[in-house]
Amino acid sequence: MDTVLTTIIFLPALFALLMGLFRVPHGILRLGAMLSALWVFVLALQVAFAFDPTLPGMQFVREVPWIANYGIDYHVGVDALSLPLLLMTALLMPIIYLYMWHYRKEGYWYSMLMLQTGVSGAILSLDLILFYLFWETMLLPIFIMIGRFGHIRQQLHAMKILIYTVAGSMAMLFAIIYLGYQYYALHGVWNFSLDALATLDFDPRTSLWLAGGFLLAFAIKIPLLGFHTWMPQAYGSAPTPSLVILSAIMAKLGVYGLWRFGYGIFPETLEYYTPFLVVLAIAGLIYYAVDAVMQSDLRRMFAFSSGSHLSLITLGVLLLNIYAWSGSLYFIVTHALASAGIFLMVGMLFQRAKSVTVDELGGIATVAPRFAFFFAFFALCMAGLPGTGGFVAELLIILGAFQHNLWLGLAAATTVLAAILYVFWMLQRTLFGPRSEATERFRDLNGRELLLLTPLALLLLITGLVPDLFLSPLTPQLQQMLAGLTATLGGLL
Repeated sequence: MDTVLTTIIFLPALFALLMGLFRVPHGILRLGAMLSALWVFVLALQVAFAFDPTLPGMQFVREVPWIANYGIDYHVGVDALSLPLLLMTALLMPIIYLYMWHYRKEGYWYSMLMLQTGVSGAILSLDLILFYLFWETMLLPIFIMIGRFGHIRQQLHAMKILIYTVAGSMAMLFAIIYLGYQYYALHGVWNFSLDALATLDFDPRTSLWLAGGFLLAFAIKIPLLGFHTWMPQAYGSAPTPSLVILSAIMAKLGVYGLWRFGYGIFPETLEYYTPFLVVLAIAGLIYYAVDAVMQSDLRRMFAFSSGSHLSLITLGVLLLNIYAWSGSLYFIVTHALASAGIFLMVGMLFQRAKSVTVDELGGIATVAPRFAFFFAFFALCMAGLPGTGGFVAELLIILGAFQHNLWLGLAAATTVLAAILYVFWMLQRTLFGPRSEATERFRDLNGRELLLLTPLALLLLITGLVPDLFLSPLTPQLQQMLAGLTATLGGLL
């Protein structure tokens, strides 16, 4: 088991390398991609079943010297924060490949394979240089997929997301290098391990700048309000598989980075930034929800909806109580399932109607009842439908917000009300009413589409009906992390 995480990280890249070297035909390429994704999923399940929630700290740790002279190691491990993200990524990749099954664009398949390696590596890395390399590995495939295979000024929008992301990444890299240098100045050796860098102590001004470098990278990736102007264009231009990756996986890594490295290295400084970040999160969840109501393009509508929910997840991370933390971790997974489902369905809608504009749709329920059912289900899951995992997660975060402050709890609850408004308005216009020219010959879901959507729907129901099955294994480590953080912050709380 000491190499299982390494296999999970590099198996997709190895498949991509081998299939690229031998220039395999398209049929072998897609079979190889699916085989690698299913293999990774089985390995991720193996990690989940072997994970011991009662043990503190990282498990399945693998640490090997890499660039030894500069203290850069291949250092990976998994805990209660990273395990749900690992499982979520491993589950979604085979589903995305099934959606892409008829894609003839080979570059897209290779990009997706490399992207999975980048995402898994970033989730599991415990060395900051290694984390940065995987963080950047995610960017190039997304840039290629939007710039080459997207639509509606795709090259401009791909360049915009590249500029934003690189700006944040450079700020984070400068902070990482400075941290490693300060460790060298104190101890005479280089070290970029998360545990080692967490022992460093800086004056308040230096710490603010260093933490700010990390926060900038994570705020752009989430994206928090004010750092989001790339989002509507990128979501509007991105082809469906990369759109699912952006919303369901990559945005969650911004929250994960804030959680892992913000509290891992700069707990006091992050506590200093918390009032500002809480204001951004509250303003974002309200602003994005209002903006979603005003959209007629479904991609942009659900992009702003995702922004609102990601702001709520960020708020939960910033509130140091077990309700908010459990809710945020649970919402990372359940929102990924719901957003993957709805964006896949928006892609299917575009394939059939050649439009995702609400005013050009209508009457879908009368000609495609299976499509209408799944579309309504995933849209309502985005709005926190009771009985689904998203409802449980939102409720936990709102309870955590109320425990922190009454007015904060009331503000957090507005995201649920706003989501109900735009979702029901959208469903009425798209699924019901008279058929339009675009939906006159609308096809219902076929067997392959039912196969890829059903696991997402079932998981959303299971996570809503028996949430303790998933929350109980995560709670002990979350409580240990909170206790350690509370002891570190002391009188600041």
